[in-house]
Amino acid sequence: MDNDKINTWVLRKLKQNDQSITGLKVAFVNDDDGECFFNSVNWKEDGDCIAKNTQLKRLVMGRLGLEEERNNECTRERLRDFFSCVHRNRSISNIYFGQILINDEFGGGLIEGLCGHPSLVKLNFCEEDLDKPHKLGSIGCTAIGKVLKHPNCKLRDLVLSHCQLDDELLGIVCDALLGNSIIKTLHLDDNKDITSSGWRIVSYVLQHPNCRLVDLDLSFNKISRSCKGWQTLLNQISQTSMESLKVSYNEISDADLAMLANVSTLTSLDMRDISCTPTGWRSFFNLLQTRKTQLVKLDISQNIIGSVGVTALGNLLSNMGSLKTLTIHAMKQISSQGWQAFFTILQDTNMSLVQLSLYKNSIDDEGMQLLVRLVSRMSSLEFLDLSEIRLVTPVGWQALSDYVQSPNFALTKLHLYGNNINDDTVVAFTNALTHNKTLLERLHLCGCTDEEGKKSITERGWEAVSALICNKRSITDTYYSNHSLLSLRDLDDFLVYDADEYNLPSAIASHLKLNENDDKVEVARQKILQTHFSSQDDTASMQELLGIELKVMPTAISWMGRPSHDDWSGTKVSGLSLMYNLMRKLPDLVDSSAQKKHASKKRKRTEVQFCCVS
Repeated sequence: MDNDKINTWVLRKLKQNDQSITGLKVAFVNDDDGECFFNSVNWKEDGDCIAKNTQLKRLVMGRLGLEEERNNECTRERLRDFFSCVHRNRSISNIYFGQILINDEFGGGLIEGLCGHPSLVKLNFCEEDLDKPHKLGSIGCTAIGKVLKHPNCKLRDLVLSHCQLDDELLGIVCDALLGNSIIKTLHLDDNKDITSSGWRIVSYVLQHPNCRLVDLDLSFNKISRSCKGWQTLLNQISQTSMESLKVSYNEISDADLAMLANVSTLTSLDMRDISCTPTGWRSFFNLLQTRKTQLVKLDISQNIIGSVGVTALGNLLSNMGSLKTLTIHAMKQISSQGWQAFFTILQDTNMSLVQLSLYKNSIDDEGMQLLVRLVSRMSSLEFLDLSEIRLVTPVGWQALSDYVQSPNFALTKLHLYGNNINDDTVVAFTNALTHNKTLLERLHLCGCTDEEGKKSITERGWEAVSALICNKRSITDTYYSNHSLLSLRDLDDFLVYDADEYNLPSAIASHLKLNENDDKVEVARQKILQTHFSSQDDTASMQELLGIELKVMPTAISWMGRPSHDDWSGTKVSGLSLMYNLMRKLPDLVDSSAQKKHASKKRKRTEVQFCCVS
């Protein structure tokens, strides 16, 4: 569908106040494929599709470079009309600016118009493209401050990530936050121009008795241990009731780390690559255990915690039944023996993790055996990332087959990207998965290589995966294939991959695309039609239909001629040609007296096939 048709469809749905449209992404510049939605709408005439809409909850806006459009009065008028619609809307709760540049009163006025918005609770200025940062300037920050100070402000979340804030700009925002009792979440990550003075200003906000901040993100600011303002801020945080804290990619001393252990209310802690020593980590873990901190989410990846630290971590986790998400990837200087000791400590615990990420660590075959024994007891585990664990051999990976057959196996995502996994391992794993009733959606196997860097999964391995997704042996086997698996790649955003890149059978991509559909009965039907009845010579499959008892035939015909879905992912074929061929081969269907008798065994088997898919 081209852009014009998409734009027309979106506008119609918005005008209808369609409840299925709860989010809208608007780009302000045309792309190479045609006119963008923003420029396709006359916002003065059709703006009520936004202003009066009661279903919209999330609005994402693309690049808004007001400096470039300052001399384009037509563009400014369009922006004024569009933002007027947003200002009048009473349902949008989350506004996300993908990239924005504000350095004049016009741009500030667009943001200031959000003052007192009746439903807005999250204002997000977060640019993921590091080469195209936000630039709010003093005018933009002042406008945000006015939104925060408005007596009817309902904002709970303010995200100012990668916005080029310095001490002066941060001071403008913090002046509005001082005494604010509504804001719960504040993200200041990746603003490297903030110095010691700026961080002291943030500590003043936390000190205020009206402050209700419980979620603070200070990551990626590359602050050194000598920054006095940073130490003042960390000390202030230790005296708060903070629940979620991110301080990743900053330099934190052992003493600063000990201060953070005093925050007994923490449930989520992100501390990747913070440069503490193993001694500091051991003390930190011991303090958390002593204070009986009940974390739900913990990420300490890319740190040097050493053998003493990993033992203390194991002791902490063995007494923390609250933990649901644990991320400890790319851990420096933890040997294979260290991981074995860590998993051994946890063997007798009752951990109930939901997500566990261990990728790029020095876990060997023995460690993998201990890990599998540990996770096999976790019926709660849904996501397991074991990518790039290069010390485990193909023999060691065989342990996963035992895990798949465990009654507690409940994974929906399993990442095995970049490992030394060969065809034998894949065949054993897919065979085990065939008999498991779990709804595994992501099985990331691509990028696997042997010790010489050559692709270790060949055509035989991928054929085993293909048979898992669509077993072509019989109609019944096809029906009972896996209809839940969506991706074999390490990037969740790309469900369809280049089959040639990984030497995959071409049918895999097609069947994965079919699996995206929620109607799994129809997915099974499509696989049966495409696999058994789409070829020129489908005599064998047609013979199975000809053997159906006549009283079952109406059900089979109804199954063949089922109408198509309006919204369908992947190739979809009609069963009408199959009905036509059946009528040609069985003209006596129109004569009710022409009853045919067949062997009971064949009749029962065929009847089950079509009753189960109807």
